[in-house]
Amino acid sequence: MEIDNIVNNWFEETVAQMNADNKPNEPVDNLCSGVVPLAHNYCNSTLLLLNNNKILPSMALLRVLAELAFRFIWCLYKDNPKNQATNVRIERWIKETYQQNVILLKKFLPSASSEGAQNIKREIEFLEKAIRAIPHTSAGPFYNSLNELPPLYKEALYPRLYGNFNRAIHPDLKLLADLTKQEGNKRLFLSDLNEVDIQSLKIFCMTAAFTILSIVRLHYDWNYKGLKSEYLKIKRKYAKEI
Repeated sequence: MEIDNIVNNWFEETVAQMNADNKPNEPVDNLCSGVVPLAHNYCNSTLLLLNNNKILPSMALLRVLAELAFRFIWCLYKDNPKNQATNVRIERWIKETYQQNVILLKKFLPSASSEGAQNIKREIEFLEKAIRAIPHTSAGPFYNSLNELPPLYKEALYPRLYGNFNRAIHPDLKLLADLTKQEGNKRLFLSDLNEVDIQSLKIFCMTAAFTILSIVRLHYDWNYKGLKSEYLKIKRKYAKEI
């Protein structure tokens, strides 16, 4: 439970500092104030699943955490190739979100009742108006947006921290085959993976927490040396390759 306690303490300390500093109501402050508790919830849920040997469900949450961390990095990356301020990047993310919502809502229309269709059309109209009001290009699909970060993110971190957990989100025949075991003349159909090291998955969870919280602390110019030192110490102690 050492990793669980450390991750929880990191979040609680960061939230306490955010509340104590009374940051202004700017888009970047709202972003940080939203990402931190959401990430805390996902981290706690992931660790809870892992403590109960639920591998695939925990991997699904880890992929969500990775996407949140990458998007957060993308928003606050100051040396981005377009030389855009964080608030502009947030608006681009909002625009992409609205565009995806419109696509989804239009898929609901054929099966909606008359009243439901009218509500959906009003929602689409509202979103399309909001989209037109944002003068910047959208952030684009998640994977493509990584082109606006240093190559390390797309070439090394994405496959390890995101792509590594795809099969938990999109079960396929390869996963089903991995869950089928042969014992003599008996075939066993398992509901979860059993060869994945739980401690390694906890390290991935801790890495997501560290990434998000270190970005917050660096953004606000808070000291994060203690956080980094503790993270590296625990990683050296427990980390294993999956």
